[in-house]
Amino acid sequence: MESIEHYLVSPDLKKFNKFEPKLNIAVLASGEGTNFQVLIDLCKNKKLDIDIKLLISNKENAGCIKRAIKSNIPNFLILENNYENKEKFEAEIIKILKESNVELIVMAGWMKIASENFVNSFKDRIINIHPSLLPSFKGKNPINDALKSKALITGCSVHFVDKEVDNGKLIIQAALSIKTDDNLSSLTNKIHDIEHKILPFAISQAGLTIRNKLRIKSS
Repeated sequence: MESIEHYLVSPDLKKFNKFEPKLNIAVLASGEGTNFQVLIDLCKNKKLDIDIKLLISNKENAGCIKRAIKSNIPNFLILENNYENKEKFEAEIIKILKESNVELIVMAGWMKIASENFVNSFKDRIINIHPSLLPSFKGKNPINDALKSKALITGCSVHFVDKEVDNGKLIIQAALSIKTDDNLSSLTNKIHDIEHKILPFAISQAGLTIRNKLRIKSS
């Protein structure tokens, strides 16, 4: 991996796993979708054996939706306010994901907490990227929290999603030092850059785990 500045990745993976047929993934995103774009580019360049079946967003005019349209990826805007409650909101998302035969769900800037029912509907098949070195700085403002706490090191983590927020088995992490002149903007940009590096490897590893479990089950 090319160096943005000095940072440490664990595990330090060098190659993506091969998938035949390609790994079917769905992306859930609420924002600009820069991580989503990285996955689109890797897919188009045939560097990562994934098929992005769809994007689901919960924010109108989100950048991720524009990226999906530009790349002809099916996309769904699901607004929670259009449903009586969170249960029905999630039920619609679950329905779409199941109808699309998705193997892995990637939460890439998905600003909603998944319920236990949602997690159990795709047990061990949902991953999330979080901008801190979990278990430190869980929650909504991890980068700002790291700065406020005077932490010397932070980073990002990709983990399997379970019923607890920002919890679940870690897949990969990247760490970098917080410089004395870092502010929220500069540190956010640095963390986003390393997110772009590690998320594809996390998908590759999670996909291998899912395919191996399927292989064992079928045998």
